Amino acid sequence: MKKIISGLLSLMLCAAGLYAEHIKFTVAGTETRYNQIKVVNNTTAANFDCTAYFLEERDGKLIAQEAIGMFHLGDTNSSDTCNCIRLIKKGTHIGLAVPDSVGTISYIVSYKDYPLFDIIEISLLDEESPIGKEF
Repeated sequence: MKKIISGLLSLMLCAAGLYAEHIKFTVAGTETRYNQIKVVNNTTAANFDCTAYFLEERDGKLIAQEAIGMFHLGDTNSSDTCNCIRLIKKGTHIGLAVPDSVGTISYIVSYKDYPLFDIIEISLLDEESPIGKEF
């Protein structure tokens, strides 16, 4: 019974990933490894879930290998944090699946170094943001 339930949950997560905007990046902070991922909602969308994945490069493509965690984001400026059981090393490929209902978004990845935690922070922005665009 446990196998059936876990299989159905996995299928639902994979199906949600098919209908989502995908953000992918390579961890490039100053630390050699990180133990938390934080997602911050700076969009006009509210109450949606995102899932982060470890990605592996195969034949020039990035393929999702394992789910890191799920994030529930409420209103604008809300955030959710996931503690990672497996440490995330510098150079690791990470993917974040955001539902299509959020619309087209841009993102900024930053790295925070605290005494007990090293955090990868992903800020989601509406497409209208000037960050990353030519002036």
